[in-house]
Amino acid sequence: MNPNDFETELKQIAWIPSDELPEIVERKMNEAFKELPSMRVKRRSGLKYAWGTAAAVFILCLVLLASAFVSPTMAKSLKELPFIHDLFKLTQHIGLQTAEEKGMLEDINQSVTKNGVTIRITKLIYTGSSIYFVLEEDTADHKFNNRDFSISGKVNGETVDMTMSRGPLKNYGRANAPSATVVTISHAEYSSKDGKKYNFPDQFTLNLKIGLVDMSKEMFLFDIPVKKNETASRVVTSNDPAKEWKKCKIALGSIEFTPVMTRLTMHEDNGVRDFSERGPHFGYLLMDQDGNQVVTTGSSFGTGIKGTDFMAVTTDLDPLPKIPSSITIKPFIDNYQTGEKTFIPELEMSFPVK
Repeated sequence: MNPNDFETELKQIAWIPSDELPEIVERKMNEAFKELPSMRVKRRSGLKYAWGTAAAVFILCLVLLASAFVSPTMAKSLKELPFIHDLFKLTQHIGLQTAEEKGMLEDINQSVTKNGVTIRITKLIYTGSSIYFVLEEDTADHKFNNRDFSISGKVNGETVDMTMSRGPLKNYGRANAPSATVVTISHAEYSSKDGKKYNFPDQFTLNLKIGLVDMSKEMFLFDIPVKKNETASRVVTSNDPAKEWKKCKIALGSIEFTPVMTRLTMHEDNGVRDFSERGPHFGYLLMDQDGNQVVTTGSSFGTGIKGTDFMAVTTDLDPLPKIPSSITIKPFIDNYQTGEKTFIPELEMSFPVK
């Protein structure tokens, strides 16, 4: 659509009778949002096009919010959506962006205020092995950025093995907007207490204790009810014997497919018994039946499997476009000096996804 024509029609909205207004707005919304996929694809090579599209949508939203027919609830949703969208994009949580677009994130909206500072937990999704939520910090003057915080958690009041991933609370340059970050809470496949397999319950209360830097005497306490999103995940396991290569053995622990991420747990024995030696460090490429691929990036955590020489090593990967019907795991060894990957066909394995 010609930008000049678009601007002209926006100006005309001011004097169009109210009974015609909804039809005009609906038409403009449909036209604007049809252009959004093109904006994503061309955001690097076509900056002028992207800016023009973004500006058009922004102006349209301003007109909508100023219109008398927009309810307070709708206006609030339209104001909040770009913030959540930008947060997921800027923190590289493309999977969370997809889950939000599909309406899979729960609206928690719990808040605690101490000494003029409000901490909020807003959006959340629990996939079964991981919990993702949006954490926000707000003050009256909004003059804060890159603020660090501490966080610890329990399950139904009980201390369990948890790993937490998060960045600092950042404002991302948005005026009068809260600082925010995405927090990920996961568990290891085996408990460090007794060596037994462990999973979060399907439904439980997540007890969180959050402390802000420079506010060490004030703790923000939350009790968040979480429930597994049954439609969000598919888990694949196997009892197949370990594959062997040289002195190394690997076997599948589990793969969890969700719109948010792909979580891979492999059972690894790198053949090293002397702690002064270093064995190979495995990476994994996952490929579905259509050739879509995701690859581990080196960020993982592991626990020993009691009574064996194996480690259960867990890695989070990007989500696949959809839950696959079959998956192939291609192990490799990284050469960190050259960046080259040496794939090991002897350790490759494939599984159906039911």
